Amino acid sequence: MRKSIFHALLLAATAALIFYAAYWAKENDAFSRIVAEYGYKGIFFVALISGFNLAVPVPAVAFLPLFLEAGLSFWPTVIIIVLGITSADLIAYFIGKVGNQIASSAFESKILAKLTRARDRYRWTPIAALCIFASLAPLPNEILLVPLGFLGYRFLHIFPAVLVGNFIFNTLYATGAVSLFGAL
Repeated sequence: MRKSIFHALLLAATAALIFYAAYWAKENDAFSRIVAEYGYKGIFFVALISGFNLAVPVPAVAFLPLFLEAGLSFWPTVIIIVLGITSADLIAYFIGKVGNQIASSAFESKILAKLTRARDRYRWTPIAALCIFASLAPLPNEILLVPLGFLGYRFLHIFPAVLVGNFIFNTLYATGAVSLFGAL
């Protein structure tokens, strides 16, 4: 209980800091120069790092007001964020895949056979759940991606679900943040 209250307060403080920084960035030439120097490559790196953050998941799109105030465009910024977060998610998926290869030599073959039967029986359900989770849940996608990689789900099935889910989530978040920021 205390941990969740702490996380909620930390998230609220981060949001307040971001909005304050966005107002500060309007008049600060140094920030605009930093964003201009690193631009979309910097945004991709921020998104990639935020995609791995399991302790305090602050999505990179939360910094959108800062990027927009520095003069970057809305849609390219959102798309770069989606690509960065999707890259982090796919790295987590491949970690799960490697975990399966390591575990296959350490686990009993009966356990792996049961996991394979479960995967074959419920082939598309976890992928649909992943897309919905990535679209709506403000939680790290790694919660589902590592186990799906471990179970041997195909990359070509996982990638579109994660990409679409991340695009929906970040677009909803970005349009909400811009609307809120514009109202303040």
